[in-house]
Amino acid sequence: MARARRITLPFFPHYIRQVAKDPAFTDETDYRAYLHVLGRAASRHHLSILAYSIQPTEVHLLVLPVSPATLSRTLAQVNREYSIWRHIRSEQSTPIWSGRFQSCAFDRPQLWAAIRFLEARTAPHSSRNIHHTGEDPACLLDLALWAEVYGPARWARFAGLTDPPFETALVAGIVSGQPLLESVQAKAAAR
Repeated sequence: MARARRITLPFFPHYIRQVAKDPAFTDETDYRAYLHVLGRAASRHHLSILAYSIQPTEVHLLVLPVSPATLSRTLAQVNREYSIWRHIRSEQSTPIWSGRFQSCAFDRPQLWAAIRFLEARTAPHSSRNIHHTGEDPACLLDLALWAEVYGPARWARFAGLTDPPFETALVAGIVSGQPLLESVQAKAAAR
């Protein structure tokens, strides 16, 4: 059976989920290596990283691609380079990732709810502290839009809010790969 084509929409935020077969991250060195590779690949392919949450067996990212190829090229490079690094370090060559990454595009007004949803996850490494302090020593996140709209003080007031209908739709969209675009959904409902 043929794989469903991944839908990537330039200049729309995308929620990415990459699942590992076994724990892909076992200690602080693994997390730092992954974030380093992610930062280099995102810079090379012009992918803006808006938020992240990294658990031992899953990676969750919010990104903003500038072209359809940006997303797949960046994650292909990240997965390839991190896998090589991890194989050398562990002296094993078993696959790290469990298939392709999942993704879902959504409208920009939903971006803040998506960041809150992602950062509410319990994870050893997350962009949560970066958004609460406004400081990103690794310069991994694209904080320009966030700083313009929120900044640390205002974000602290809104960070705990939830949007259950959007969060439910986002989880379904990640699995299906279908975009959550209000403009597209409104046109479909009008027909």
